[in-house]
Amino acid sequence: MTSPVIMAGFPTVHRGALDDGRRWCALETGYRCELHAGVFAQVAYIAGEECAGISIPTGNVQMPDLNHWLDWLFSLNPALQRIEVLIAGKVPHTAGSEITRVDFYQRASVWYRGNNGGSFPLQWVENHVGLRHPLRPEPVDGEVYRRHFYSLGMDFSLRSLDPESDLMLFTGWMNQRRVARFWQEEGDCDKQKRYIETVIQDPHKYPLMACFDDMPFGYFEVYWAYEDRIAPHCDAQLFDRGAHLLVGDRRFLGSQFTRAWFNGVSHFLFLDDSRTQTLVGEPRADHVAMLRYFDGMFGWQKIREFEFPHKRAALVLCQRGRFFQSMGGV
Repeated sequence: MTSPVIMAGFPTVHRGALDDGRRWCALETGYRCELHAGVFAQVAYIAGEECAGISIPTGNVQMPDLNHWLDWLFSLNPALQRIEVLIAGKVPHTAGSEITRVDFYQRASVWYRGNNGGSFPLQWVENHVGLRHPLRPEPVDGEVYRRHFYSLGMDFSLRSLDPESDLMLFTGWMNQRRVARFWQEEGDCDKQKRYIETVIQDPHKYPLMACFDDMPFGYFEVYWAYEDRIAPHCDAQLFDRGAHLLVGDRRFLGSQFTRAWFNGVSHFLFLDDSRTQTLVGEPRADHVAMLRYFDGMFGWQKIREFEFPHKRAALVLCQRGRFFQSMGGV
């Protein structure tokens, strides 16, 4: 019998399966992973090491067959930074044979469902206050991001907010005392409808519903920082992004969920435009629970505090390079 494998944030297990049903089992020196019917890969990995190897017994394996396995392996082993892929009959160390954590999680096609991904051309426009800025792509309807979190055994996804079907749920969330304390937008459906319409009509904002296994649990209002009120406080660059966040469904409060959605929405914002180098935030300085996640997690850090007209805020930042070095592990 093989020794059990201890994986950070995961139970001690010998075997299991991906969310798509493909099986794996733990070995003393790594894992045995099913690529497709009757074809298994051997993964050589020792806990805590920065490098792993995947041995593929056949050349009839395409990179999409490996994407779920790479995500699974990086997620289970936070120390892992690179994976070498060895395919039978092929010369080792050819182009693409080594996959780093940083590069893998920037492959937008695996998780991203939006309409940008950095391909939207740079065109200059002027907003209502005379600020020249890049023309932003029109937000799309429907799902824009999906990723499976193995620590939860659940899919996290982001979709556009529907001003009709989501109105009642959104109104209920805004009127929760703990939400109203920080958002200060409590009111009836008519008020919330006006609020949503204002966000939709603002070209620098994009209202999103956050879901676990397609069940909405929160509202994420993402924005382009260059055109936002935070710009003078953070020296915002043209493609910096930020988000205002709330968790409305109390069942999804708690650190295990927060780590997942916090990682997921940050990932989406970097994938949504490859030119985005920095994420910014301005939570209330007295929002202690939220600041615990912003300060030191996934490359985020609190920089300082400053005064807005309506609140004392904490400036928090996340650089692209630091974020992708810590991707996975949740």
